[in-house]
Amino acid sequence: MTSTRLELLSRHRLRDPGLGLNEPSGLTLNRDGSALYTVSDDTKAIFRLDLKGRVSVADSFFIGLDDLEGIAIRREDSELLVVQEATNSVVLVDLKTRREHSRRPLSAMGNYATIAHHFPDPPDNNGLEGITVNTSNDHVFVVKERRPGLLIELDPSLTTILSTRVLQASQGFTHPKLKADKLDFSGLSFDSRNDTLWIASDKGQCLFQYDWTRDAVLQRLDLTINTGNKDKLIRKAEGVAFDPQRKRMYVVSDRDADLYVYKVHDDS
Repeated sequence: MTSTRLELLSRHRLRDPGLGLNEPSGLTLNRDGSALYTVSDDTKAIFRLDLKGRVSVADSFFIGLDDLEGIAIRREDSELLVVQEATNSVVLVDLKTRREHSRRPLSAMGNYATIAHHFPDPPDNNGLEGITVNTSNDHVFVVKERRPGLLIELDPSLTTILSTRVLQASQGFTHPKLKADKLDFSGLSFDSRNDTLWIASDKGQCLFQYDWTRDAVLQRLDLTINTGNKDKLIRKAEGVAFDPQRKRMYVVSDRDADLYVYKVHDDS
């Protein structure tokens, strides 16, 4: 079985109070791997970054939404999908017009009754956190933070819940320093090499590689950011984006507003 190792290549400062980029909480990579998009949960904006975390002001824009927690790009880089935690909605933004095209709460989607019991009313601040797109079939995955952690598969039109999985210890979602009820899930990125999902954990300070077909965690990787005597880990890792061509993993910290770039080594 192949095991994976992360090598930290660089760390870049993202925080820019002048632009409102204070708490990056989602991350996605464009199709050719040349740029990233992020959202800051305290600002009604979408930010485009280069691979060193520098904001392209001309390609960033405001939208009429706050409490944004996750972001994904799709359809030949023509659309962005963002999740709004307060309403547990998926919002489609047209990149050409920079306007909101649709806003779909989970509660308005087909088959919502099968998961309604996991979403208290009023919300308990453990709602949707991450989003990604399966590039082989255009299905959309969103993840609920905790109580319970929940992975939800949506159809491409964002109108139907296709299937759901509660993320729990029996699949491999465990952590040596956290009890199962404390483990959370904060970001998603699809790996097109093997149709798996990279799932970030804020409290776990790690990534899980999860195989949806086998319903099993393949491995857990700590998000280490130094190689001193005592390893330091990313604080509040809330966004992850994987580049399968270049084998790069990009991770953002909500707490420190930093972008971390890792090389992914697949060791036999």
